[in-house]
Amino acid sequence: MSSPRDIGATAQAMPPAAGPSQGRPRLRASLAGLLAAARHGRRSVQLGLGIAALLFFVSLGVSMFNAAAQYRLEARMQRSGLWMSSHAAVEAALFDAWLRSYMMGELPASQLEEQFEVVYSRVLLLGSGDRPSEYAQLERIRNNLPAMLQAMAAIEREMVLLFAGEREAYRRILPQIGVVQERLRIANLHMHQDRLQAADIAVGGMRRLNWTFLASGAGMLLSVGLLVVLLIAETRRVRRSVATAKAAAERQAEAERTLRALIDSLPAMISAFDRFGRHLFMNEAHARFHGPAARGVPPGEHGRLELALASAGPLPFQERALQNQDGEERTLLTTAVAVPDGSGAAGRVVFIALDITDRKLAEERVRHLAEHDPLTDLPNRLLFAVRLNTMLAKARAGMAHGFALHCVDIDRFKAINDSLGHPLGDKLLLAAVERMRGCLRRSDTLARIGGDEFAIIQADVTGPQDAVRMGERLVRAMAHPFQIEGCTIESGVSVGTALGQLHGQTVELLQQRADVALYRAKAEGRGRAMLFDPGMETALQERRQMEAELREGLAEGALHLLYQPKFCLQSGRPIGCEALLRWNHAARGAIPPALFVPVAEEAGMAGTLGRYVLRAACAQALAWRSAGVEMPVAVNLSAALFASDQAVELVAEALAASGLPPQLLEIELTEGVFIRNAEAAQAALQALHRLGVRVALDDFGTGYSSLAYLQHLPFDVLKVDRAFVRDLHAEDDNSSWIVETILRLAHGLGARVVAEGVETPEQLAALRRLGCDAAQGFLLGRPMAAEALTQLAQVGAEGEQEVAAEAGSAADSVWR
Repeated sequence: MSSPRDIGATAQAMPPAAGPSQGRPRLRASLAGLLAAARHGRRSVQLGLGIAALLFFVSLGVSMFNAAAQYRLEARMQRSGLWMSSHAAVEAALFDAWLRSYMMGELPASQLEEQFEVVYSRVLLLGSGDRPSEYAQLERIRNNLPAMLQAMAAIEREMVLLFAGEREAYRRILPQIGVVQERLRIANLHMHQDRLQAADIAVGGMRRLNWTFLASGAGMLLSVGLLVVLLIAETRRVRRSVATAKAAAERQAEAERTLRALIDSLPAMISAFDRFGRHLFMNEAHARFHGPAARGVPPGEHGRLELALASAGPLPFQERALQNQDGEERTLLTTAVAVPDGSGAAGRVVFIALDITDRKLAEERVRHLAEHDPLTDLPNRLLFAVRLNTMLAKARAGMAHGFALHCVDIDRFKAINDSLGHPLGDKLLLAAVERMRGCLRRSDTLARIGGDEFAIIQADVTGPQDAVRMGERLVRAMAHPFQIEGCTIESGVSVGTALGQLHGQTVELLQQRADVALYRAKAEGRGRAMLFDPGMETALQERRQMEAELREGLAEGALHLLYQPKFCLQSGRPIGCEALLRWNHAARGAIPPALFVPVAEEAGMAGTLGRYVLRAACAQALAWRSAGVEMPVAVNLSAALFASDQAVELVAEALAASGLPPQLLEIELTEGVFIRNAEAAQAALQALHRLGVRVALDDFGTGYSSLAYLQHLPFDVLKVDRAFVRDLHAEDDNSSWIVETILRLAHGLGARVVAEGVETPEQLAALRRLGCDAAQGFLLGRPMAAEALTQLAQVGAEGEQEVAAEAGSAADSVWR
């Protein structure tokens, strides 16, 4: 059962309910109390046992001192019991009166609670004492005691409700008070009858006193033993606690040493200062940079000390240039953060700095590599575009004079690079860059756009003539041969020039028009400089128009093949033919291959044309074979097909699609195939031989390295260029000696020789006299349709040339 005071406290706490904000502090306080109790529990138990033992001995002495007075006390028990019952009745009446006063608002609840506690304690005293059954009157009093206690419990419950505000509880309390008062009245009557039993009570009390002495002695011995055991246990616990504390201290010291070593091993500089700037700590990196004697706030950081103390978090990172203890300027990435003290206020500031000088240098190096050519260290296309755009912006704003853009292309560089090797080609580029730099001023910009392409921004141009003179200087400077590793290399440059603002207001347009001028310079023979003219753009547009029309004509079947026969000079019979591509334009009429084939190659259509020619030629050769005519057909493949590794694939594809025996197909190629990539070309020729087709070297003798190719590459046919055949009609000319030499060389290598461009009987007679194997030309047969060539092949040996002349008379001589 709760005490009255607890009931009163509960009742007072009920009306103002505690909210979450009030409950949390109470919960934290309770948890803190539990933790404190747990920490001091062992000590409290020991202290309690010691006090208990002391009280035991004190109570034992008091009991012995009061033993003599026991009889007198027992004799007065009747009178004392009567006093207690009477006093309880008085207190109950007083409680009844105070209850009415409380209901009228004249008395506080706390005073009414105290009165109830007094009444309750007096009622409980009536049940105290040992062995009450020996006294009949006391037994009758105690028989009424449960009813009084039950009434008091009912009053206690109703008081809780009364204090909570329920006024009806007052009416329920009144009957219960009456029960208590009635029972106390009866108790007073009974107490008068108990005097005669006082002596018996005293005797019983003495016996109980003796037993108490015995129990006290036993308890004393037990308490002493228990205290000794607890003292031993406490001693052991203290020793364990001391050992644990020492181990914890060692672990803490080890953790501090580890943390210190970790902080000292960091590359970042770490230092700490109090709010007044006094030094607290620094790691090894900080000492190495600033010096071990540097105890103050790092230079320039005093303002950030105040900012860190006022800031809620770390300060933003900031790059600062500082000198280390050796006077070397370094770039640091710094920050600062305040550390709160025990009260939560910012009391210290930690500075952190990282030396990023090497990283900044690496970034600069990466940026330089991203904007410059690795071989020549010139600005690359990206940086050049930025500078050109800047120059245009300045010119538009009137902040700079006129300028010119020069696009420079090294002539024949790819052939030199492939034939002499890339290392020598790189050295040629470096030598060319030095010569070009010698033609420029400090204000000009030279950049490598890619491969053998360069670009120049010429500043302070006062007129077109300034730009023209610059282009001519570049051409003259590059026209002289280069001496590199004992090799004499003749090269040169083609230059296309466009004037800033006059020829373009944007980077793209200006570069486009400079490229147009460069294209025109190359088309007119290379080794020259050209200034952009609007007419050049018109020609380029026409070229692009031709490209579009060529694609359309190929799709619509406007392209077809003609065949020029080859004749054996000993028998006079046709032994094969060469397939020649023709284009009959719907509006322009016949367009020569010399015009549209380069356009196709530049437009990336070489593969498409090559596939068409190979398939059509193979299909026609198979048709001739089916008609009983064995007519090998020769197809001249573009060097671009070999450079892109398409040639072998296209030949194999055409043979597979047509079913033509490979010995009836002959592939003609020029030296340009080997100049681009000799190793790839050699591999392609070997692959063609494995397919079973024959390979012919066209225009033999016009290149400077033909003999080198003959030494390593397996050719079946050598075709003598028309330039040597043209002068064979003259006696004792050099052409005869050259052709004779080519014939001996080819026959010695096991190859057959075909002479091109035979147009006169004198040329034909000279070739027969020199021992040439075969020939082709307008004298023997012009390019003709497949049907005419079939008729020619079916004619006997007698009168073949007359038939050939009639069959080819309709063909225009411009084809070749």
